[in-house]
Parts: sequence; structure tokens; C-alpha cells
Amino acid sequence: MKSNRLKLFIATLLVAGGTFVLADKAEASTLYRAYNPNTGEHLYTQNHNEIPAIVSHGWKNEGTAWEAPNNGALVYRMFNPNNGGDHFYTLNSNERDHLKKVGWRYEGVAFYANGHSAPSSSVKPRHVDVNVTGVGGKEQSIPGSYRLLYSNKPFDQAQLSNVATVDFSADVTLTGNSNDYETQFVIAGNGEGSGQVGVELHYQAGSDANFAQGRINTTNINFPAGAGTAGQQYYSVNTNAPRVAKGQQVHLQVKYFASGYMQTFVGGKLVGQYKTKLVPGSNAYILHDSTRGTVKIRNLKVFKNGTDVTREGQVPFKATSFDFSNGSISGAY
Repeated sequence: MKSNRLKLFIATLLVAGGTFVLADKAEASTLYRAYNPNTGEHLYTQNHNEIPAIVSHGWKNEGTAWEAPNNGALVYRMFNPNNGGDHFYTLNSNERDHLKKVGWRYEGVAFYANGHSAPSSSVKPRHVDVNVTGVGGKEQSIPGSYRLLYSNKPFDQAQLSNVATVDFSADVTLTGNSNDYETQFVIAGNGEGSGQVGVELHYQAGSDANFAQGRINTTNINFPAGAGTAGQQYYSVNTNAPRVAKGQQVHLQVKYFASGYMQTFVGGKLVGQYKTKLVPGSNAYILHDSTRGTVKIRNLKVFKNGTDVTREGQVPFKATSFDFSNGSISGAY
């Protein structure tokens, strides 16, 4: 309840008297960042008066995020009062307007999308899957190979078509009884090393808030086809994604576009957008959910170029609702 009251205070602070303009194109150029240790959320603002106000309520001032010249694209900030409090940033005015229609509160222009990162506020990526990373998602014994694990890797910006080449979604529930369990919801190229992208829910014990340890976190998977074995493949933990509790049903969605981009969603919220490349075999993609733990899948849907093909794949899923543990279930579309 403490974190919810804090977020309500922030929302009241920002919108008192109407929409609060966070960025002033005539003046502001520095973007500040604060961190809430109770929720794992980062807040970005060009309003320097906002930082001490929220620090007095338990947030941590993380200093300058980057210098942002005021001649770039507008980045809008939204607040969700119905989700225990959550902020979301977007350059897409259509997305801003859609969120307003479904109950989000528009808080104004947060900053301008130009500038460079300040090294003092960045989180150094970690090497993972060391010595077992093959090309484009294939795992094999390659000494010196690795993937990178990022915290909140910035989205790749692009205006994407509304119709994805493959759109893979389901209501998913994850449980586990260990210090490290997960489920991966993935679209993959159909062939060795043909790449895979997706979203994973992952519980890992620990206390590192930068990587959302100690709770189920949301991680984007991007292993492009033809990627090398020294960091071109990566995971990115999104600490601003909607909170997911053990045993909570949540809607997962992964999209892959002909333009070579991926998008991932949790509970309808965009949590990742990255440039990538998948290579289908026989014009088919492999879709799979794999787990170390116990997973319930409900209402699985597959769309290809906007057409529902859930039951019409070259090797379709046997059911659209099922439970399984410690393995993988796949279909080819």
C-alpha cells in the first residue's frame, strides 16, 4: 500500500491544475532519472523540481540520465492509475491516444528523443550463456562465446505496420519451486541458427534491482539469424514491465514484422521493440513455449499476416489450452 500511495501522490503532484508539462522546449535540456526501490520503477523527467519531491517519499535520485537537445521527437509520458501506479513513455501519438481511451492519464511531454547517455547512470551488461552460445539462438560448445544481459535496453524506434508477419499470443500462468525458474514464449526461424525472438517470465533469487531479481521479471529475447557469438545475441530485463506474481495469469504476445523488427507485450503493454532477423524454412516459423517450472497456457492464438491460422499451421499446436512442466511445446506456421 505504501508504494501505491506514493504513486498516487506523484500523479496528484504532476497533474494538479491540469496537464503538467514536464519538458519545456525553450529551456530544459537535462533529463533526470529517479528509482523507486519498492517497485523497481525508473522515472525520467526534465522537471528538476520533481526529483526532490519524490526523493522525499522514498525514491532515489540517480542523477542525469542524458543531455537531451530540445530539437528531437516528442516523448510522451503516461500514468496508469488502475495498475497500482505505472509510468509509460512513447513517441507514438496514436499509442498515447489509445492509452488515454483505456484509462491511462496523459502527463505531457516528458523529454525530446535526442541526445547521448550519461555513463554514470548506465548499467553495464553482463555476459551470460558463456561458452555455450551458437549462431542465431542455437546452443553449442563454443569457447569464449556469450550473450549479453541488459537492464532496460532502449527500444529501437520505428513506425511499424499494424499487421505483423507472425503474431503469437496466449494467457500464461507461471509457477515454480526453485530459486531459478522461467518460461520462454518465442517465435523462431525454422532452421539451424535461423534466430529466435520473444519474451520470457523469469524468477531468479537475488537482490539486484537493476535486473529485477527476487521477483518474476520480464525479459526480452533477441537472437537474430546469423548473429555472432560475442554479444550480438542478447536478453534485456525490463524493470518497468507490469508486475507479474507467481501463479498470476498474464497475457503474453510476441510479434515479428517483415521489416525485421520484433515487439513484445505483457498484459497489453509494449515491453520491447528491437531490430532483428528471422529466417523461415519452407515459409514456416517455429513457435514454442519452453519452461523450467510449471506453466498453464490458455487461449493460444496465432495470426499470420493478419489471418487467424491457430489451427491451420503446417504443424499446428494440438490444443489452444494446456498445462506442462519442464519442457517445450511447439508448432510450425
